[in-house]
Amino acid sequence: MPQTATQHTSSISAQEPPKYKQYATGWGFRLGLLAAFVSILIWASWLVSMRAGMTNTLTAFDLGILRYSPPALLLFPFLWRARAQVKAVSPVLLLGVICGAGLPFFYLSATGLKYAPASHAGLLILGAFPFFVTLLAVLFYQEKVSRERKTGLSLVSIGVIVLLSLSLLTAPENTWKGDLLLLAASFFWAVYTVSLRIAGLPPLVSTALMGLVSLIALAVLWATGLASSGLADASWDMLAGQILVQSLLVGLMTGFSYGYAIQKLGAENMAAIGAFTPVLAALIAIPVLGEHLEGYSIAGLIFVSVGVVIASGILKKR
Repeated sequence: MPQTATQHTSSISAQEPPKYKQYATGWGFRLGLLAAFVSILIWASWLVSMRAGMTNTLTAFDLGILRYSPPALLLFPFLWRARAQVKAVSPVLLLGVICGAGLPFFYLSATGLKYAPASHAGLLILGAFPFFVTLLAVLFYQEKVSRERKTGLSLVSIGVIVLLSLSLLTAPENTWKGDLLLLAASFFWAVYTVSLRIAGLPPLVSTALMGLVSLIALAVLWATGLASSGLADASWDMLAGQILVQSLLVGLMTGFSYGYAIQKLGAENMAAIGAFTPVLAALIAIPVLGEHLEGYSIAGLIFVSVGVVIASGILKKR
């Protein structure tokens, strides 16, 4: 009898999916959804803030300092206490976390926003990355993709293609360059999302790690003369707004909310929900930046929004 029980337990353990494939239920799932929606509200504000900064006196270096200094300095104690846990994670996954949301992603986003409007950034960075997340999950972790997700991601892809194609033909000069940079940033964010999910690091620890390495890299760029600053010429109003969004909301708050949502909902579900950000960013950019939505942008947003609802499977869940 004990042997039978042991065999039964072993059978269950063998069939149990890896921890990174297990999702929360009940209140854990609801709190994960809340954290996800808090994250996308902050992301939308961040995109508008980045666009405002890059079209004024601030440089990508300035915005990077504001973005990565708070998590690097304030959250360092969490990183130090969890150093053994960090060392236990695969170096490849750590590199994915550091690069996926660190300086490579940041500079691609900032430079892209110098040429393309915030509405494009929202659609391309956070509208396209569910596709990249699913692609990575299929290629490297043999994830199975449901019919609903395939349909939804197909619509998301159509929305992105519509934006890229018509932007190339009708948008102001160099907008297409910004669009391609933003699409590259989307891929890096997908790498971060998948790496964060599988690494299983606590949200504040992963945020501290990414912030510390990014801040060190920024210091190197400054010391070697490869970065320039426009902080001295920026207005106090501009700096106050950037500190609020870059340092407090994005630098600190989303480090927890996004990581928590990833743990509770999974990378693919969070990616799908996050694609609602383009709509919010576009709406915020209209009164704040005076941007207007072109017809092709509206079409892209519609395709992406409908695709997100289908791909996420929210309508079928709890």
